[in-house]
Amino acid sequence: MKRTTLVIVGMVLGLVGAACGGDGDAGDDTPITIGIIADLTGPFTTYGTSLSRSAQLAINEINEAGGIDGRQVELIIEDIQTDVAATVDKARKLVESDDVDLVMGPIGSDANDAAYAEVVQSGGKLLFYTETYEGGKCDELFFSFGAVPAQQIRPLIPILQEEYGPNVMLFGADYVWPRRSFEIAKPIIEENGGTVVSELYLPLIADDFSELVQEVRDTQPDYTLSLYPAVWGAALKALDDAALLDTVGVGTIFLGDPDYVGIADLAEGSYTALPFFTAADAPGVQPFLEAYAAEFGEGEIPSGGEGVGAYNAVWLYKQAVEEAGSTDPAAVAEAMVGQTYDGPTGRVEMMPSHHLKQTINLVQARNGQYVLVDSFPDMDPEEDCTL
Repeated sequence: MKRTTLVIVGMVLGLVGAACGGDGDAGDDTPITIGIIADLTGPFTTYGTSLSRSAQLAINEINEAGGIDGRQVELIIEDIQTDVAATVDKARKLVESDDVDLVMGPIGSDANDAAYAEVVQSGGKLLFYTETYEGGKCDELFFSFGAVPAQQIRPLIPILQEEYGPNVMLFGADYVWPRRSFEIAKPIIEENGGTVVSELYLPLIADDFSELVQEVRDTQPDYTLSLYPAVWGAALKALDDAALLDTVGVGTIFLGDPDYVGIADLAEGSYTALPFFTAADAPGVQPFLEAYAAEFGEGEIPSGGEGVGAYNAVWLYKQAVEEAGSTDPAAVAEAMVGQTYDGPTGRVEMMPSHHLKQTINLVQARNGQYVLVDSFPDMDPEEDCTL
């Protein structure tokens, strides 16, 4: 039977009394409160929904097993509508009005920067970021649970160059994540004998891809490494209409299972590297998928990074709070480093850089489904952060 959902957007529901944030110690029986700022509407809806649902699933499981140190966990979810100004408002509400113990989210890099300023720098609270991102943040109270570029690009580039050739076009949306990721990708491409022949950025929600089509025609890359998440299907269709998809290979580091469903024909043959796919063969994958479907409906599946990242993050938070004997942010942060958890796709470990060592799965789109090509366990985030 599907369990009763404990979350209503903008409200908090729980199993024990009224919410009370703060720095509770062992023996405290007030609920622990987690706030999520998620893109439940707007261009990043798929990812925000996966983030909030996966966190909720972990919290429900923890509550059913007795909570964290005997305390139930309450969840507040705020929709930021893929908007930076809304991110600031909702993050401030969670920190100042709700006094949550932990904030999770959001999705986009610009929103992440805004949340970091409100939650960590102004509010002194923990911020758990579960999305695939460009890396580079280094703070006592900031933790990353998604993949970072080195983890995804290192296994992806060799197979792209082996199959398609050495000449690559870098194509991304014009914001922080693609630009910084490509700076990390360039030396990896060179190490593998490749050459960047073109680099193109378009607005996140473009409606005209003629510049992309012309750039491919002019530079004739063997493949494109693409970080264009919001309307990727429209970009692929433009290339297909121009009869270019048959001549150019495609690799991404964002296209999870839910994204793939609607563009399977256009994405045929493309490669993607992320922590989670339904095709991954780790023992925890099927139980995770079954629990997710039981909670949110048959056929519902989490996306490739932020979903499993959020699920792992909640379980690691539980372990760190219990080790620290407190929800005090500094105490939990200290206890978080070195925590391991056997998650849906294998063991993860929180590194001293506050980024996650984890398995990366590499898949290819074949005949309407993702097929696992290889798995890369214990991928180091390679983040230079000393705290």
